[in-house]
Amino acid sequence: MKALCYRGPGVIEPAEVPDPTPGPGEVLVEVVAAGVCGTDHHLVAGELGVPEGSIPGHETAGRVLALGADVAGWATGDGVVCYGQVVCGACPACGSGHENRCLRPVGFGMARPGGFAEYVAVPATCLLPLPRGVDPAIGAIATDAIATPYHALTAVGRLEPGEKVGIIGAGGLGLHAIALARLLGAKRIVAVDPSPAARDLALDVGADDVFDPSSHERPGGELRRIIDGADAVFEFVGRSQSVETGLEALAPGGRLVVVGVGHDRPRLPPVIRLVGMELAVAGSFGSTRDDIATVLGLVERGELDTSQSVSRRIGLDEAPSLFGTPAGPARSVIEPALSRPTPTGADDD
Repeated sequence: MKALCYRGPGVIEPAEVPDPTPGPGEVLVEVVAAGVCGTDHHLVAGELGVPEGSIPGHETAGRVLALGADVAGWATGDGVVCYGQVVCGACPACGSGHENRCLRPVGFGMARPGGFAEYVAVPATCLLPLPRGVDPAIGAIATDAIATPYHALTAVGRLEPGEKVGIIGAGGLGLHAIALARLLGAKRIVAVDPSPAARDLALDVGADDVFDPSSHERPGGELRRIIDGADAVFEFVGRSQSVETGLEALAPGGRLVVVGVGHDRPRLPPVIRLVGMELAVAGSFGSTRDDIATVLGLVERGELDTSQSVSRRIGLDEAPSLFGTPAGPARSVIEPALSRPTPTGADDD
């Protein structure tokens, strides 16, 4: 089959590799769409330490082609999406329904081959049905770019109708966080991003106001002023400065949810302010299978607008060009069929 293979820092290229074979409990999936996440950009840049020859991609949608031994509940032709990591199913986190906190996860696109390929072998436990009528490209990114902010807003941030919300970072996750916050009944939403294109998109998907943090000496104070004290701030960048911005913007009793991943060490406010104002800081990682099923339902019913969620659709042959520039505010999606030659005699219409 054809796949995109990581060859070293800054290099990813199409290659012919052996077709995967589903083992016991696994399903062979024909990939219809695979989302390109910011994590994939970091991987290709050589920042995640994956071995050369790895096939990236953890946002995958497709159809079932074949079943391995001991698989029940699925049939060839079923439309599916894939949870982004294989979990152990035995640790306390998995046992309590928090598989995103699994102690022994194996991630697609890193520790095992991912979705930047024509086919991928997937444990049946990782699959969820793709609802009829949902674009596979949207189904693919729903597994991360939509489900991750949904988990942060609901399970961790516990957003309530009528609250004032700050969203720091209006990329693929942040833009969906804005749309979801509006759907969940937020009273006021302010987005923070240095990119003019991202700020414009933030307004399009539901933000009430935006600002450029680089234009202010104290962006946290500015966010606090614009939003009149945030009940909740969701940080999708993973840098100390943006975490500190979120903390400064909180109203008494406010909570900051950090979703962005990084290695910085932000400074906490003085203890007297942290305690006296009863501020809360929490991390939020990924999502659960239930979160993914929920957001797919929102899309299927037309309750969540995803018309601006995909910025570009590209085949495997052309996909390496995506990694020469920074990730944009909306998701690019790899669709392997776009690289396949048109059969001789096919109707050009």
